[in-house]
Amino acid sequence: MAWGIYTVNHICHEEYTMNVWKKHTLLTGCLMALTSSTLAAGFGPDEWTQYRLDATNNAVFSNGDAPLKRMKFRTGDQVRATPVIVDNALYIGNHATGGMFRFNLPEGKAAWHDDNPWFRHAPNWIHSEMIQSDGRIFVGYGNRAFQSEFVRGTGDSGVMAVDPEDGATLWSHATLGEVMPTPAMWDETLYITTGGGELLALDPGSGEQRWSLELPGWVSMSSPAIEDGVLYVGSLNSVIAVDLDNRDIRWRFDETASFTDVPPAVSDGIVVMTGMVGRHNLSDQEKRRYSTQRGGFHFIYAFDAMSGELLWEDLLGSGPHQPNNTSGAPAIADGKVFVGSPYARGMYAYDLKTGKRLWEHPTNAGIKGAPAITAGKVFFGDTAGFLYALDAEDGDEPRCENGQATSKMKLGGSSNAASATALAPGGPVVINNTVFVGSQDGFVYAVPVTEFDCR
Repeated sequence: MAWGIYTVNHICHEEYTMNVWKKHTLLTGCLMALTSSTLAAGFGPDEWTQYRLDATNNAVFSNGDAPLKRMKFRTGDQVRATPVIVDNALYIGNHATGGMFRFNLPEGKAAWHDDNPWFRHAPNWIHSEMIQSDGRIFVGYGNRAFQSEFVRGTGDSGVMAVDPEDGATLWSHATLGEVMPTPAMWDETLYITTGGGELLALDPGSGEQRWSLELPGWVSMSSPAIEDGVLYVGSLNSVIAVDLDNRDIRWRFDETASFTDVPPAVSDGIVVMTGMVGRHNLSDQEKRRYSTQRGGFHFIYAFDAMSGELLWEDLLGSGPHQPNNTSGAPAIADGKVFVGSPYARGMYAYDLKTGKRLWEHPTNAGIKGAPAITAGKVFFGDTAGFLYALDAEDGDEPRCENGQATSKMKLGGSSNAASATALAPGGPVVINNTVFVGSQDGFVYAVPVTEFDCR
């Protein structure tokens, strides 16, 4: 863009002595070229630097482009990561194979894919987003098996940089323990959290380690959120804030809960997390209060971002043990927290500052990924393969004049709750009024939000 502006200005200056008619014609052309150069942009944002675009976890972007038509993108294996859309490309990685894909937008054709097993593959699972910054893609890899009590992730684990143009590996940095969380870029440094219980700061150009910090325990799916130079992450039984300038832990909140699976959300000086607590770890008062409930107890917590003071908490609900990924990732929008629960099987809305529960909407299946909130609706997927769009104000199902609900649609797979149809644990993102969501049936789906309107 800068080169285009320079070229237009240079031509206009060189031709300044032309006659009035020619100057008028050239000036019009110059202004048109300048406007075209200035407004030229891709379908998506020009970079994607952390989990779900920013620290709120509300991955919504619009530059005024028209939504895409409904389409799906075929990959080689289950999709458990969140799709990333940068400029005119969609990037996604595969669960078990580590295959990596780029699809060009708006036509949806594959620009490169995983045909070559040594060229466009990570060495292990990809649950991380393929974030992009400064002309590079960064993606973590690793699996959830345990090497020991203290290290999660067997086989090759680490993070790699990839060329967005052809998918070629630029560098790879091996780690002790998996890198299932999404990396985060901040102030020209790449940060990753690991199944070995470390925060690593890397040079994004070379992959060389700049510094490291020991965390209280391993990190599984808790992708770090960075806001104003502070990194927030869920480690084993702890919520942690790290001052990146001082390279130390600013505060930590300890409780025997599964924070390690939950990506935190941050907005207005408040950090929101969820965590599952087993009944045996409840306080005596909580055991009496929840005496009729069984299974895993799913709580939501809000902390002061500067001090770590617990501002409020609430029990979302309880339910059966989850075989993998115990999260319920929150997202923040318009002063409210929106969060789903795989235990209580519902979507919830809270006032961010007071912790007042505003509404709840039960579902027939668990919700693990973070929702996306835009156009007055909350978009989220569940483990049965349904994509929902609820009214963000009251959680109701939008209905047409004939009474027909327009709140959900089945995407791919069969009509049962088989794991291969789950829209989890990666949640949907909304780019130019197009919902993108990955499925364990091997596809990424694109659905214009207008498909939830009455016709």
